[in-house]
Amino acid sequence: MEKRYDTETFADSDWGGRRGSRKSTSGGCVMIGRHCIKTWATTQGAVALSSAEAEFYAMIEATIRAKGLLSTMEEMGYPASGVIKLYTDSSAAKSFVSRRGIGKMRHLEIRDLWLQREVGLGNVVVLKIDGSKNPADLMTKYLKSREIKERLETMGIRIRWKRWSDHEEMLDEPRRDEKG
Repeated sequence: MEKRYDTETFADSDWGGRRGSRKSTSGGCVMIGRHCIKTWATTQGAVALSSAEAEFYAMIEATIRAKGLLSTMEEMGYPASGVIKLYTDSSAAKSFVSRRGIGKMRHLEIRDLWLQREVGLGNVVVLKIDGSKNPADLMTKYLKSREIKERLETMGIRIRWKRWSDHEEMLDEPRRDEKG
C-alpha cells in the first residue's frame, strides 16, 4: 500500500481590519508533514458582520486552497489522504461549520454553506488551535519578533535574526552596490 500524505491547513482572519471598506483579511497556510507548502493573505469579498463570520470566510478560503493543493498532488503522483485537517482559533466559526443551516447568520449566501456539507461528510475535519500557536496569524496580524519566530518554527521555517550593526566584519565589507 502506498503512503498517503496528510495535509494540515491553518486559517485566520482580522475582522474588519481594512480601513475604509472595513473588509477583513483571510490568511493561512497548508502544511504537509512539517513542511509549509503554501501561504496566502487576501482581502475578503464580503464585509463580515462579526468576527465569527470573518473566520468562517477565512475557513472557506483555506479549504478551497487546500483542495486545490490536494488535486495538484494527485495529478503529480503524490497521493493525498483526501481529508483536510482545518485548524481555526475561532470556537464560534468551528461551531458554525459543524452544524447545518445558517442559524443566526441569516444574511450569509447559500453558496457559502458547502463547507458545512464537507465537514458533515468527513472530507474536512475542523480542529481548534490556540490563537497564540496559529501560524496563520502571520498573514493577518501584527506580531512581535518573538511571535513571528514561533509561528515560522511551527511552519518548519527557521529564521536567524541579524542586524547589520551587530556584525562589525560585515560593516567592513563593501556592500554589493559599492563593489566595482
